[in-house]
Amino acid sequence: MNNTFSAGKAIVRGSGEQVLVFLHYFGGAATSWQWVVDELAGRFKCVCINQPGFGGAPALDQPSIAGFAAYVQKQVEDLEIDDYVLIGHSMGGKIAAQVAINEQQSGESKISQLILLAPSPMSVERMPDDEKQRMLIHPSAEQAAVTVKNVTVKSLGTEQYEMAVGTQSLADNNAWRWWIEKGMNESIADEAKKLKLPITVITSTDDAAVTFKMTVEDTLPNLPSHAQLKTTLGIGHLYPLEAPQWLAETLEEVIED
Repeated sequence: MNNTFSAGKAIVRGSGEQVLVFLHYFGGAATSWQWVVDELAGRFKCVCINQPGFGGAPALDQPSIAGFAAYVQKQVEDLEIDDYVLIGHSMGGKIAAQVAINEQQSGESKISQLILLAPSPMSVERMPDDEKQRMLIHPSAEQAAVTVKNVTVKSLGTEQYEMAVGTQSLADNNAWRWWIEKGMNESIADEAKKLKLPITVITSTDDAAVTFKMTVEDTLPNLPSHAQLKTTLGIGHLYPLEAPQWLAETLEEVIED
């Protein structure tokens, strides 16, 4: 996986029997996972999907949580994946939960385990209005840099920083605005509570975007009671860029638990 922002299609690495499907955060792309995949590709088949309007993937005419989930399911189907662990980060966490809901309702779930990394709450993601207005200034390299500064704790390497800023600029403007104005407020809580598959939520007490308080008060109450919580500290919101080795080790630990 190289450091580019325009892959468009899913990126596949590794050849293990266990398949891991990764969904990136808002403003990210499939390539955002590359340093995590570097650590995991020796043992797992890793599939990183660009969600609609991100990473060069075509945008949906009318974006919705359901539409994003259907798009992901089509990518998985096209890659002929029959059994996989689904890992979703932030926006990707909410989309991943909707994919799991869809599959459970169909009675033919391919997902063996759901791992949600600082997921956008299944209900409403509370973001201050002034921050929403700032983030609606898009594309803007200046605002992208502000966003990266606001949501990270650990210093990013040059490649990781360029990735974090560059993938934001690449995002389709309609998809970008949809998430901020509508997507993060679209509730899937009622159905998410009914999920039966194993679920793990990973969070950092120092995450300023999807805060620990938000995870405890808005995310966990809207997931089934069997969902497990793993907590760390000293990491901001961009886990795959700030602490890829730690994240890879944690994912492997959860998958094999």
